[in-house]
Amino acid sequence: MTFVPFLSPALCEQIVYSTAVVVGGLSLFASALKENFSDRVGSAAVAVFSMTVLVASVLTWGQTFSYQLPPPFVIGVFPLVLKVDDFTRLFVVLFSIVAFATAIFSPAYFKHLSNKVHKGQYWVAFSLFSLSLIAVVCSADAIGFLVFWEVMALSSAALVASDHVQKRTRKAALIYLGATRIAGGLLAGGFLWMYFLVRTWNFSSWDFSQPQTHWAALLILLGLLIKAGIWPFHLWLPYAYSAAPAPASALMSGFMSKVAMFAIIRILLFGHLNAVHIIWLAFALGSVTAFWGVLFALVQTQLKKLIAYSSIENMGLILMCIAFSLNASVNGHSLIASMALVAALMQCLNHGLFKSLLFLSAGAIEYSAQNLELEHLGGLAKRMPVTWTCMFIGALSLCSMPPLNGFPGKWLLYQSLFYDICVKSSFAEKGTAVLSIGLLAAIGAMAISALVKALAVTFLGNARTPNAANAHECSASMRFSQIFLTISCVVSGLFAQKIVSVIRHALSGATAQTADVHLQLPIFSIAAALTLLCCVLYFAFLRPAGSRQYITWDCGYGQTNAKAQVTADSFAQPSARIFRPILRYQNFSKIDGADRRHFPERINVETRIISLLETKVYAPLLAAITHSSKLIARLQAGSIHLYLLYVCSTLIVLLLLGVAL
Repeated sequence: MTFVPFLSPALCEQIVYSTAVVVGGLSLFASALKENFSDRVGSAAVAVFSMTVLVASVLTWGQTFSYQLPPPFVIGVFPLVLKVDDFTRLFVVLFSIVAFATAIFSPAYFKHLSNKVHKGQYWVAFSLFSLSLIAVVCSADAIGFLVFWEVMALSSAALVASDHVQKRTRKAALIYLGATRIAGGLLAGGFLWMYFLVRTWNFSSWDFSQPQTHWAALLILLGLLIKAGIWPFHLWLPYAYSAAPAPASALMSGFMSKVAMFAIIRILLFGHLNAVHIIWLAFALGSVTAFWGVLFALVQTQLKKLIAYSSIENMGLILMCIAFSLNASVNGHSLIASMALVAALMQCLNHGLFKSLLFLSAGAIEYSAQNLELEHLGGLAKRMPVTWTCMFIGALSLCSMPPLNGFPGKWLLYQSLFYDICVKSSFAEKGTAVLSIGLLAAIGAMAISALVKALAVTFLGNARTPNAANAHECSASMRFSQIFLTISCVVSGLFAQKIVSVIRHALSGATAQTADVHLQLPIFSIAAALTLLCCVLYFAFLRPAGSRQYITWDCGYGQTNAKAQVTADSFAQPSARIFRPILRYQNFSKIDGADRRHFPERINVETRIISLLETKVYAPLLAAITHSSKLIARLQAGSIHLYLLYVCSTLIVLLLLGVAL
């Protein structure tokens, strides 16, 4: 699938660069305006920029070109160079769609946060975040990548801290900021190591097939895995995504997390990484991440946190695809490697669409019901029909239901695993593929259970609180953003084979050898059959009755009370009890009353889940760091002579190290 370019690359470069400068200027100008004007100016600037980038990408499809940013965009003696090819354009198109939807969604959403969030500061951070996301995926070398990576990290941390009055928001921002510092340090160390070995910063010249580059590859991989929220570095993700405003969460989950996966493919996979131990480490971490994320999503009682843990699951699946592709490439199985790599990219693109949709739908619920705790919601389907429909389709996409866009990537991953069973001769490798298929099936079942819980408790039944009872459909712009992403999910699912063809051509132009990959599925026939089945089921069993009759003694089958409905905790309790050793699931009951055994007056049930990583690993580590910092602080004695001694000693040590090296 090719596109005929209507504009020259040079003209597109100037258009995009000029639009980026205008967006930056407008965002700074918006910070000084009144709140309503800052919303309009910021939203319009980001929306126009995202559409400009999308049009420029489509009109120059099939061409590869570089663009050097003019002064003052220079880091010392290193110019910042952007490289755009079809592989980069895949992610640029995803960014454009998600950024456009979030920009349109934001102004109306912030009406209920007018006293908590400074609109001008938000739009400055959001604009910088958007510009850095485009720049980091287009960076041609390590210097530019690190610079834009840091801008992306700091601007997204500012978005997380938008509602900084709340303590939980400040905690989330600090945790996220700490994770980005560690990730940036590991990336810088890996990049410096590679420059020391190959004497160039250009990614296209890096080759990780030599043994001496494997440690540098490991550092780079760890830095990217932290940013992607891969287990055991995932703790920042549910804190940050649940604390940030819904549009920021949508852009962070929909695109920022894909930047790390993009970098793994661009730097390591295209760099011919062949270190088997690193590849299997990535596959194992991806498997654990996928299972861990969906398990904790199943037991969450806050909607945005549930969606955030679901993002962890999907990041694990994408990492499994990339690692499986690397392993197949090392073993010389080009078809399996191509299928797994196309599956990874399909998962990246499609997850960006439906996860952004889910976060925006959660934002619409927060806007209308003033709460995201599942126990405080209920009965929203009749009050918010558009949001209910959009979130239902997004949930079906997340659960990989055909013919929506979550299905093709999962199908290709299954296909690659089945091919691997047929091709491999080793019993261990066949067993690993079989176990992976079983794990994927279990993850899919748990994902369906988690989303059924979220949708049923949130939208069905009766309202549990007055805010839920008084909820109403969100504004037209918020509905438009959700409908736009919903249509994107449906269209990208129906035309999945065309997207696979585009991805295959993009990979072939990015120095990645790809075999002829096909879905081999009649997507439109499946869509027609499922649509017919749903219509039959609706008219046969689910169509509401015209009138209902109730009797005095109905044995509990009449109009239900909100307190008699299934809660989020009770829905997840059977699964939580099965995985009690992992979740550390605890149930506390308190019954009060004079004759509480026979006639209890008050019953209070509380469930608690303890994060082992947070309490047993990270908490002691932070305590040790705090203690060490207090010891090191004693070196600050206030004596200028002692400080001069420190400087002199450090210089001597550095000189000795330089002579030794």
